[in-house]
This record gives sequence, structure tokens and C-alpha cells, in this order.
Amino acid sequence: MKIDYITNGVRSILTIKSFILCLSEHIRVVDAALEAAPEADVTTTGIIILRTLISGDPVSIFAALNAARQEEEY
Repeated sequence: MKIDYITNGVRSILTIKSFILCLSEHIRVVDAALEAAPEADVTTTGIIILRTLISGDPVSIFAALNAARQEEEY
């Protein structure tokens, strides 16, 4: 699983990538990120490699990044 954070000052993007065999972990990490930033926009694409883009306000997306990384450790 790979988690990237990109910001341009006005909007931030959190990208979560993982392989299909890690589907349950991917869903768990995305759910944790969305709990931290419920107003964010979410797009999930991919069949073999899952890619979820979570975008929104930089402060809430940074909180989502911290929540996703914490959930990834478990």
C-alpha cells in the first residue's frame, strides 16, 4: 500500500494505492481517512491496482492522511 499527499495551497489530494489482494486493508484505510474528512471528494478507480483519490481542504485532508497512516499500521 502506498499513501501520497499532494497540496497546492488551496486543495490537497490524498492518493491511496494498493493491490487487489489487499482489498480489505485498502477499504479500512480509506474509511479511516473519510471519517477524518467527511466533506472530502472521493474517487476510486482500478481493477488490479486500486487507486483512491481523496481531495478537499488541506487541513481536513492532512487529518485524513494522519488517520490513514495510523490505520495502515494496524
